[in-house]
Amino acid sequence: MKKQILILSLSLITLGLILITSSITSAQDANDITVPLTDPSKRGKLKAHLNYGSITIKGTARKDVLVKYKSEDDDERDDDCDDCDDDHHRNKNNDKDGGGSRDGLKRIAGGGMDLEIVESNNYVKVSSDSWNNRIDLEIEIPSGMDLEVHTYNDGDLMISNIQGNCELTNYNGEITALNISGSAVATTYNGEIKITFDKVTDGTPMSFSTYNGDIDLTFPATLKASLKMKTEQGEIFTGFDLKIAGTKPVAVSEPKRGGTVIRVDDWKRADVNGGGAEITMKNYNGDILIRKK
Repeated sequence: MKKQILILSLSLITLGLILITSSITSAQDANDITVPLTDPSKRGKLKAHLNYGSITIKGTARKDVLVKYKSEDDDERDDDCDDCDDDHHRNKNNDKDGGGSRDGLKRIAGGGMDLEIVESNNYVKVSSDSWNNRIDLEIEIPSGMDLEVHTYNDGDLMISNIQGNCELTNYNGEITALNISGSAVATTYNGEIKITFDKVTDGTPMSFSTYNGDIDLTFPATLKASLKMKTEQGEIFTGFDLKIAGTKPVAVSEPKRGGTVIRVDDWKRADVNGGGAEITMKNYNGDILIRKK
């Protein structure tokens, strides 16, 4: 049965409901949450989702999951003018629109944040649906967990030391994954994709796509794959010894359009070490770099 183990909700001014069951423990820092796994001896999966913010995930030797979060209110408390001069305080306190105070009342907090963490049979889900208030996550997990991670607005994805399957999605931000053993699918719109593999799972297709940004991939020299590459306004560079072939025109029968359609799709193809599972790389504004370790 799915077990909800944490709900955090911060309202506009007040710190609202906090529910923590007996299966979760808090670290010394109030913004650190330790999540026990149902069976630490078995493989697990982490799904992390944000609408607004960054996500950093580190693979470690730990047997549980540690979630660290930081909200906009935390940043505001850190910048609470400890070293400001008296004039600044007076100006801030008299500014109705500046966020310092209003009608002589001292500002406590603004906006709001929600964060939910659920664990069920080694499947951990960390998510926030807020579009208005930024939250940044730093998550430590056992290195042998699979990942499904997405963020949408004003945030980057940073992954390191993971041994598993990684599905990474961003919209406005970069995707970086270092020291990965396994496979990856990475998609973003505005941002670079940079991934280094220590080892690749044989026979597993992978894809990497962005609109604005480079695709920079590093593979082991022993990689066996069939590459499919396309860049509209960039170039392709590689450290492998490849023989590049273009895609020939293809005739497709489409009766609804009155007959046969000829398509010319400018994909570049090449086999690495005899070929293997297909690895697709596509962008519009940016280069494609394929490095060899």
